[in-house]
Amino acid sequence: MTIRCLIIDDEFLARQLLEGYIQKVPFLELVGQCESAFEAMQILQDEKIDLMFLDVNMPELSGINFIRTLKHKPEIIITTAYSEHALEGYQLDVMEYLLKPIYFERFMQAINKVRDMICMKAKAREVERKDDIAEVSRISKGEDYLFIKTGTQMIVKVYLNDILYIESLHEYVRIWLRDESHTIYHSLKSLLEFLPGNQFIQIHRSSIVNFHKVEAIEGNCVKINGQSISIGKNYRDEFLNRVKSKSIGIQPGKPSPRGNDEPGDIPAAE
Repeated sequence: MTIRCLIIDDEFLARQLLEGYIQKVPFLELVGQCESAFEAMQILQDEKIDLMFLDVNMPELSGINFIRTLKHKPEIIITTAYSEHALEGYQLDVMEYLLKPIYFERFMQAINKVRDMICMKAKAREVERKDDIAEVSRISKGEDYLFIKTGTQMIVKVYLNDILYIESLHEYVRIWLRDESHTIYHSLKSLLEFLPGNQFIQIHRSSIVNFHKVEAIEGNCVKINGQSISIGKNYRDEFLNRVKSKSIGIQPGKPSPRGNDEPGDIPAAE
């Protein structure tokens, strides 16, 4: 597999450094270099680009604003001397964030992460969306399982009670069971519509959990099978109300008689 790369940085030395790194990696191919986002637009129209190395602070159009203009984005690694843009990059589904000066070891960590994601997507595309979940509508009729297609020739039955949580991976989802997981080409939102609401609840923009499998709540995380899953601010109230409805002696924000919250108390939602 070859990953076709594009460098976008207004600094010559920064472009030269990345070019040297790319040349050392056999599965990377440098398609072009640009000094501005405007130059990159034409290359993205004419060439198949799998990965962009994108600087943030560039004249006329910043790297962050450039990402917002892209309808179909390749994988993106931000390269910058400023750490304050990390959160914005995460919100825009940037794969990695490299702070300058960039060392080769850190560069390879980011590249391996990108390669894993590209490989996973390539495998998932072999399965058409309409075949990813067969008979999924049966869930709404009281069935306790669904069929998912895990490969070109394999369809497996997954019982809802065996699902621990479901994780969004951009346009894919990974269904986590106790001892294995299945990755399918499907959106988290559309999958949630078919799952029984009394059992499954979304707690983050990228996570659905099986409420029956929640073992503990600690701060802004739930614990399931040894994993910590974050509770998003926009989903916190609904989740805590569900917890309260299944609890004894827990009231959001109510202090204990000693003046301190008991270990089991749930803090009021922010």
